[in-house]
Amino acid sequence: MSQLFRQIRFYIRLLWAFFSKYYALILLGLVSGVISFVSFPYLVKQIPKFRPTIKISVVGRYSASDIPFPIQQQISFGLTSVSSSGIVGPGLASNWTVSDDGKIYTFDLNPSFTWQDGTKVKSKDLGFKFKDVEVSYPNDNQVVIKLKDPFAPLPATLAQPVFKSGLLGLGKYKVYRIKKNGQYIEELLLVPIDREISIPKIQYRFYASDSLAQMAFKLGLVDILENTLASDEITKWPNVTISEEVHKDRYVAVLFNNQLLDKPTRQALSYGIDKTRWKHRALGPISDESWAFNPDIKYYEFDLAKAKSKKPESITLTTFPAFEKIAQDIKSNWEKVGIKVTLETVTSLPENFTALVLAQATPIDPDQYILWHSTQSTNIVHYNSQRIDKLLELGRKTIDTESRKTIYQDMQKYLLEDAPAAFLFYQTTYTIVRR
Repeated sequence: MSQLFRQIRFYIRLLWAFFSKYYALILLGLVSGVISFVSFPYLVKQIPKFRPTIKISVVGRYSASDIPFPIQQQISFGLTSVSSSGIVGPGLASNWTVSDDGKIYTFDLNPSFTWQDGTKVKSKDLGFKFKDVEVSYPNDNQVVIKLKDPFAPLPATLAQPVFKSGLLGLGKYKVYRIKKNGQYIEELLLVPIDREISIPKIQYRFYASDSLAQMAFKLGLVDILENTLASDEITKWPNVTISEEVHKDRYVAVLFNNQLLDKPTRQALSYGIDKTRWKHRALGPISDESWAFNPDIKYYEFDLAKAKSKKPESITLTTFPAFEKIAQDIKSNWEKVGIKVTLETVTSLPENFTALVLAQATPIDPDQYILWHSTQSTNIVHYNSQRIDKLLELGRKTIDTESRKTIYQDMQKYLLEDAPAAFLFYQTTYTIVRR
């Protein structure tokens, strides 16, 4: 027992000697530990955090003045806004009025908006320039547009995003950096206005073709492929998520040269295409989501008897590489009808064709004057109808929405009867995200 007490006294004396020699360091360590424990949560909050960056591919060659509309919408918005059904609503302008003759539009700006540099929006900042149109700014919150002739689609047209100078806008993202190769953009970096660190930056990388964008995705240069036609190889990858988008403003059709093919032949060719193979049918030139859509039109469902009634002996079907599979299907349909079909693939819009498979973008507003009016060079099918011409002219001059609806429903009815094109389906693209 005495031996045990002697050992205990030894260790007590040893500890006391150690503490006596190093007590200052021991106390400093204890104090530092308490301070560190108390202040740790605060210090963690002060550690710099980095915003994540999403890298997205864009296919096409664009300059700073014509970047794709969806990207513009990230940066700014227009005087007005347009819903998926084509209904026009407020944007930068909270409201507007139209003179009785339809020639003067007065837009009242919402005074609560500021540019991304923090300055208040003034009407003169917008600097609108339209051909043969007078634009004035009576005060900081008003824009007056005077037209030579009534133009009912104007409010929808003004949904185009506005910018103060360069790409300084009103949206949730602002341009931080642009990398160019000559006049064309290679990279565009957008940063969010919101300070919340979880909201990511967006880096758009531009590629000349869909195949190059897909290669960049495979190499890990981009995280997201937007609006791609999605090769079978990529869609089978185990670490990707794929979603589809149906573009109701972009249909694929067979356009007929109306100077070479008469109405009965165009109708027969339209009846000779089995359209049930396509998931999202386009029934006519105006989307079935539009406020102006007419459901009571000729649908041209596959009808072998009607297809044979006025079929041509032979026809050349022209297509682009992206639509070769579609053209092959149509060729197969027409051959079953008894038509000898020659398939021709081109890489640019031909000056002359008999039948052409093409994707056609349509305006936000149901006005399709530039596509079907006989005076327009963009009427590439050479469609010529006095009745359609008058309806198109009247539609863009009529301000009342219900009256316009009646006009455009008549336009669709008579145009489908003439069959200047066989409307097939709305174009579908895919967004592929790396998980």
